Amino acid sequence: MRSTILIIDNEPEHRDILARLLRSYGYAVIEATPSSAFDQASVRRPDLILCSLSLPGQLLWETARQLRTLPELTTVPVLGSTVYTTLIKRSSAQAIGCIDYVEKPFDLDRLVERVTALLSAAPMSA
Repeated sequence: MRSTILIIDNEPEHRDILARLLRSYGYAVIEATPSSAFDQASVRRPDLILCSLSLPGQLLWETARQLRTLPELTTVPVLGSTVYTTLIKRSSAQAIGCIDYVEKPFDLDRLVERVTALLSAAPMSA
């Protein structure tokens, strides 16, 4: 069974680029905005969540926090992504439930390596 990745980003073009990349590696992909992420995650139960942390107003930070409240997602790794690397530390990302974060713009090979490593370490959802 192939792994499912939920991509949460407010920018449609960012979601599209990431979805195309991850699909090319054989992953199933769900795309969501911050407002649809909670519903998408609870219905589709992804194996990994890739969540942008780069929006003003902390909307995506709150989305990441809310996703961790779903009992069925407590073991699902959340990988944050951000352009604000000077403001975000690994400990800040972990405080909201992200296992780690990656910097934008993405080094696409590194992103896929990180996703693959996290999925190989995580239990698969049913």
